[in-house]
Amino acid sequence: MAEYLIKNGFVFDPVLGINGDKKDIAIKDGKIVESVGASAKVIDAAGKTVMAGGVDIHAHVAGPKVNVGRWFRPEDKKQATYEPGRGVRRMSGGFSVPTVFKTGYEYANMGYTTVMEAAMPPFYARHVHEEMRDTPIIDQGAYPVFGNNWFVLEYLKNGELENTAAYIAWLLRMTKGYAIKCVNPGGTEAWGWGLNCTSVH
Repeated sequence: MAEYLIKNGFVFDPVLGINGDKKDIAIKDGKIVESVGASAKVIDAAGKTVMAGGVDIHAHVAGPKVNVGRWFRPEDKKQATYEPGRGVRRMSGGFSVPTVFKTGYEYANMGYTTVMEAAMPPFYARHVHEEMRDTPIIDQGAYPVFGNNWFVLEYLKNGELENTAAYIAWLLRMTKGYAIKCVNPGGTEAWGWGLNCTSVH
């Protein structure tokens, strides 16, 4: 049973109408509570802002398109190391496309607790989840890409809404996806033929 007391911080909580008031926050087993015991670990936040962690609902931090960016920026690796503390040095993969290690620390430094990968190709879902597991500190989830999925387009073109729903539900379950990502439906297929996407047909 973990207990913490964050003392003397300037607390911001728009939901409760708290706007920079100096308050103490009690936490027990990961939840904010009214009070904690005398043995709780005290964190002195004097002069600091205390607020809920940020959630980035649309980011590109894991998976094949990020790795393509890493391949095309090898010069970033020549100079880039990251020191998370205590003299530990790790290759961070640069500034334009950081490694998963640096990604976790950079988001945490900005006050984020959760980041959602917004374009997980279903065939590469295992790799996306592998990279998310290797990302320290932050929580992550991923959205499978459906906007150019051939089965979805065919079902919709034929008016088969139940099949569309069943297929999407199955693919979300199989990829351990969090939500549907649908952008520029049919655009990839049209682009492959040098065309624009003007209708579901």
